[in-house]
Amino acid sequence: MTEWLPERLPEDIEAERALLATCCAAGAELAATEIVLSLTDEDFVHPAHRAVFKALRSLVEAQVEVNSLTLKDALDQAGDLSRVGGYTGLVELLSAEEVGRPQVLGDLLVRKRKLRQLIRLGAQLVRQAAEEEAPPDTLVEQAALDLFRLAQGQDRRGLEHIGDVARDAMEALLDRLEGRGSTGLKVGFSRLDAITQGFQPGNLIILAARPGIGKTALALNWLLRSAQYHRARGAFFSLEMSKEEVFNRLLSAHSSINMKAVQAGTFDEEIQARLLRSRDALLEMPIWINDQAGITVREITAMVDRHLSRSNQKLDLLIVDYLQLMTSPESSRAAKQSEAVRIGEISRGFKLLAKDHGIPVVVLSQLNREVEHRQGGRPQLSDLRDSGAIEQDADIVMFIHRKMKAVMEGDEEDRSAELLLAKHRNGPTGAVGLYFEGEYARYRELERTTDSEMG
Repeated sequence: MTEWLPERLPEDIEAERALLATCCAAGAELAATEIVLSLTDEDFVHPAHRAVFKALRSLVEAQVEVNSLTLKDALDQAGDLSRVGGYTGLVELLSAEEVGRPQVLGDLLVRKRKLRQLIRLGAQLVRQAAEEEAPPDTLVEQAALDLFRLAQGQDRRGLEHIGDVARDAMEALLDRLEGRGSTGLKVGFSRLDAITQGFQPGNLIILAARPGIGKTALALNWLLRSAQYHRARGAFFSLEMSKEEVFNRLLSAHSSINMKAVQAGTFDEEIQARLLRSRDALLEMPIWINDQAGITVREITAMVDRHLSRSNQKLDLLIVDYLQLMTSPESSRAAKQSEAVRIGEISRGFKLLAKDHGIPVVVLSQLNREVEHRQGGRPQLSDLRDSGAIEQDADIVMFIHRKMKAVMEGDEEDRSAELLLAKHRNGPTGAVGLYFEGEYARYRELERTTDSEMG
């Protein structure tokens, strides 16, 4: 089955020609630069116009004077001069009528291009659904992602003068200096919030530890406290636990009730009343949970996009538990290569998700076994499992350090812990003292702790 397309897609050939003539005219350098850098060759339908635009853009990017001769040379080097009918055809093309406001033509071409893309996306979806190329949910997720990327094109910006950037940046800085606000999301651990100034929009944050240390508990604590105290909209993607287990952990942390005792049926009416109060409080919080196993970064991105389109409110925090359980699409080249390459592709995907959506993304990760054989067992960046790309992509890397030997040998558990900030791209590293309350799936900060530079 071939894709259905209308006989004629939306286009305006005369507008393309007029825009090129205007941008190549003498004295149009400033206006031409801004317009050319805001467009792509996909905005032009006619093959000759597309070739001229690509040559024009190459000259603008190289800061070379634009005229018929330099364009001829750029077309010749690209092997495209014959596409426009040689130098004679180029001169004729550039003889079109110039316009006073070329940006109007630029906006028109962008609109036509988006209509063409919408038609092609729709046709592709019809074909894929008719041929049952993939499960319906997969097709829906991919279509949502494609539409979101198309919508993002509306926010493309050209060069911004430093004065325009300074106004917003200085306003945010002065607010922070005067205690009026912070750009980061506070997660309810005062010393951690002081070091990071909150989790910043666009940051990829890695929380790593060996199994059984409590990284899921700490991440859920951040989710709960940011929602409870700051009404932060948070999403938790659990690839290991069911959504019911995630809820029970949140319930235990909020109510200070041992869920193991509850599950064993050893609780009275008072405990039941506390559980119901905590349940009611959790129901009012802007928290979303997904427990799909084997999920991909693309599927998570599509869910985030769908949430935004439905609620018109973006998330403030996204947490994924955990990195090594993520799946790569079968079509991905990395899926067929080593585990390190695959994990590296996934970490880059999360960094792009954080940056494109302007939200902090927290990804939990396992550490390799080397840390268990090191004196003191203190984690370091080289202990990140499977890929050095995780360290490169992350803005913040944190480790939970606990003395587990006594527990493994059957002695009394040492509940003290440290949260080690081993990498902080935009601030200091340090350590935060913690205390683990495993029966409540909860960490709390030690009242007395000293930040230590880790170098």
